Amino acid sequence: MHLLVVDDNDIFRQMLVYLLQDFLQVKTTIVEADSLESAGRLIHEFHNTFDLVLLDHELPDGEGLMLLEEVGSQYPHLNVAMLSSWEDHELMQQSLELGASGYIPKSTTPAVMVGAIQLVLAGGTYIPPHLLEHMPKGRYTSSSTAGGSHLTQRQLEVLALLRIGYSNKEIARELEISEATVKAHVTMVLRSQGVSSRTQLLDKK
Repeated sequence: MHLLVVDDNDIFRQMLVYLLQDFLQVKTTIVEADSLESAGRLIHEFHNTFDLVLLDHELPDGEGLMLLEEVGSQYPHLNVAMLSSWEDHELMQQSLELGASGYIPKSTTPAVMVGAIQLVLAGGTYIPPHLLEHMPKGRYTSSSTAGGSHLTQRQLEVLALLRIGYSNKEIARELEISEATVKAHVTMVLRSQGVSSRTQLLDKK
C-alpha cells in the first residue's frame, strides 16, 4: 500500500506517519510532502501508485481544496481525504463536493483517525458524526465497504476499530457511546461481513 501525507506541520505529519505505520495491518510505504507544490509534483508523477492521499486544508502556498479540485479533474480515480484544523461543516461539504472521500479533523483522537483512514481505504466516506447532522438529508448517511455491504457511518467506524483489535469497551470510549450500543453495532457489522466472530473478521482479507 502506498500513501501520500501532505501537511506542513512536521510534528503532526510525523505523528500521523507513525500511527499509520503502527496500526495498518499491511506493508505500507508512506511518502511525505509539506506544500501544494511538492504534493502536486508527486501526484502528477505517481498518481497511479498512491492508494490514498491525506491532504491538509491549509498549506503555506495555498489551500488544499485547490489541489483537491485539480486532482479530481485530472485523476478522478485517486482517493483523497482532507485533513483540517477546522471542524467546519461548510468546509467539509465543499471538500466532499470536490471529490474528497473523507473529512478528518486534526482534533480527532489517534485511534479514530486511524479508523477513519481505514474506512476510506475500504471504500467508505468518513464524516465526523457531529458534523453529519449538517449535511443535506439523505446524503452520506451510509457508505460502502470494499466488500460491497452497506453500513451506517457509525457501523463503519466500529468496523474500522474492530479491524485494529479494539474491544467493545475501547470502542465505546473512543466513539463516546455505550457498550450496549457498541454490542448492537458489532452484531450488525459481523453479519454484514459474513462472519460470526471477531477472529473471523480479523482473518478475512
